[in-house]
Amino acid sequence: MTDDQLLTWDAWHTIHQPFEIEWWREALAKGHSCNDQWFEQHWAPVKEFIKPNGFVIDIGCGPRPPFAPCLVIEPLANQYLDLDTVKAEWWDQVMVFPQPAEIKIFRLFDNADTVICWNCIDHAIGWREILDNMLAYGRKEARFAVATDFHAPYVGHPGFDRDEFMAEIDKHFEIVQQCEPLGRELALKLRAA
Repeated sequence: MTDDQLLTWDAWHTIHQPFEIEWWREALAKGHSCNDQWFEQHWAPVKEFIKPNGFVIDIGCGPRPPFAPCLVIEPLANQYLDLDTVKAEWWDQVMVFPQPAEIKIFRLFDNADTVICWNCIDHAIGWREILDNMLAYGRKEARFAVATDFHAPYVGHPGFDRDEFMAEIDKHFEIVQQCEPLGRELALKLRAA
């Protein structure tokens, strides 16, 4: 499959999303993210970097939302909840919108104090739309956090290059803090420009 074919919505539905579910099915069966102490220790530096507060929106949380209580926009939420290894209590205090993050949720406009997209945006087709939506969801003084890797498209990751990504960041946000790496190649704490 060519790079161009991997950058389509058809590929997102038929290749990338099924790959993601299967990856998590296998990883959770092997214990990844299941140990509560490990999970808390793993996410502690990320939480310290972001310092989420108030009403939190987490875009692309995976099978275990790390920022609860929060609202998540996760297209695979229903499939994750159907996995035998996912515990219902992981989703306590989590409001779920099980849809692609590229689709704007108008009733969330200007509501969030913290908007996070951690290790998700490089899995998306419409990553520019996700950045636009993040900005729209945040209150005037909201904090934003994004973490991503950079690579050519491959199964599970449509991908993008760093220069292209940073040019889009610069259009909408001011970088408050940058960390390389913090679980991903690049982590950014942002505010609206």
